[in-house]
Amino acid sequence: MTKIYVFGKPSCPVCKDMHNKMQYFKEKRKFSAEIFYYDIETLDGLVEGAYNEVSDIPTVIIFNDDHELVRWVKKPPVSQEFMPYVLSEKTLASQKNL
Repeated sequence: MTKIYVFGKPSCPVCKDMHNKMQYFKEKRKFSAEIFYYDIETLDGLVEGAYNEVSDIPTVIIFNDDHELVRWVKKPPVSQEFMPYVLSEKTLASQKNL
């Protein structure tokens, strides 16, 4: 399963925008990837950030079956960059049903 991790903090407007952008595209394009937002100013966010070697924000990481596929640091991806990673799951699932 595909997962999107967004790391940021409340005082980072780019981080909030990135999370909202991911949610918007999830609703609009109907992809099934789960989106997780980690606030690095909380213990949970710090732990998850340390585990995933996040050193700056915003950071966006896309995983598939717990394997990192791609990462963007300090510069949020545009939709053309991240959509192929989340739509590929949908495409693969539809092919399995044939």
